[in-house]
Amino acid sequence: MTLRTVIFDLDGVLIDSEPLIRFAFEEAYRQVVGNDAAPIEEYLQYMGEPFPKIMGYLGLPNALWEPYLLLWQQHINRVQIFPAARELLEWARSRGFQLAILTGKERARTDLILAHLNIEQFFDVVMTSDQVDHPKPDPEGIRLILRTLNCPAEAAVMIGDAVSDVLCAQNANVRAIAVTWGIKPERIRTLCSADYYVRSFQELQSVLGQISFGIESQ
Repeated sequence: MTLRTVIFDLDGVLIDSEPLIRFAFEEAYRQVVGNDAAPIEEYLQYMGEPFPKIMGYLGLPNALWEPYLLLWQQHINRVQIFPAARELLEWARSRGFQLAILTGKERARTDLILAHLNIEQFFDVVMTSDQVDHPKPDPEGIRLILRTLNCPAEAAVMIGDAVSDVLCAQNANVRAIAVTWGIKPERIRTLCSADYYVRSFQELQSVLGQISFGIESQ
């Protein structure tokens, strides 16, 4: 079936937010927990999942959330769009694809980022973790997006840089494209098996073109 809908994760796929993630988490940890070294590498392993869920994995207090969010708001200029991402979005729009975002972030912070980077106009649907009962890797978010866009699963792809993105796609019977320029790329190669792996935006555009023409070579 012709490709109609392209669903993107946000962090590590379209935007480079890792510098701010590291800064905000380490500073929030210092404010709430103390001056011991923050478990930032462990935190980054779970990117793509909601903040409270990650706190549960790490055994950390949810009290980190308020200073973490405030630091994001105060230092949003540290977030950048990947250089070729806007060009890809423009190309995808020119091809007539419906575009969506499915992120582990909550709505307020997602809207802040999209407005800051001036890319909100590209997306038909933006789905965040606080808009679903069961965030990634549960397929609820993808299914809601597809229902909103009236698109069958076989006419959609999910693009992500995290294990939770690939599992979410597979749980929704949607093809998964894994990018290797995101956060913790070794995990997406060793802990799951995507339909496609791409190393650049040029490769990503090529794969989307292949799928849209029904050429399923990898």
